[in-house]
Amino acid sequence: MGFVFAILHWTAFLLQIIFATVCVASGLFYLTEMIEEYSGISKQIFKWSQVVVGTSFVVLFLFEDTGIIHLVFGLAMIGAAYLVLEHYPCIDMFSLRFVGLIVLMVINHITAYYFFRDRFLSFSQIIGYFTLCVWLVPLQLILGLVAGENVLPTTATGASGSGLNY
Repeated sequence: MGFVFAILHWTAFLLQIIFATVCVASGLFYLTEMIEEYSGISKQIFKWSQVVVGTSFVVLFLFEDTGIIHLVFGLAMIGAAYLVLEHYPCIDMFSLRFVGLIVLMVINHITAYYFFRDRFLSFSQIIGYFTLCVWLVPLQLILGLVAGENVLPTTATGASGSGLNY
């Protein structure tokens, strides 16, 4: 009797994972379509969310004693994201700014992991911090990469002085 319920349980669990994945994927697809369609508004939303995340780093440092390392790397990540956003929607993934941003995002994630490893907080507090302070800005920029596909080609002058079409 327990064997059939176990099969039923694991089958239902796998179906729930598949359905949740499809729902998240379709939601992200919808967000990328909105970002691509309204890139100007998206840029403003990205900038203001960076201000909110940067402010939350300072508030957490002042009132929750998160430490100077979180503040420094968090604000550095926000600053790097702001520099990358200057060229939005044409983000060059191989530029020094973007690569530096990726490195700072990884460092910010690692420092947050080590911070919460030593503290006993509820799961909802930890996931709230990771969602807003660690994952929001990278997710926005990853979703915003698709907005550059709508930009028309431009003409640049190369070293030889001839116009190159991209």
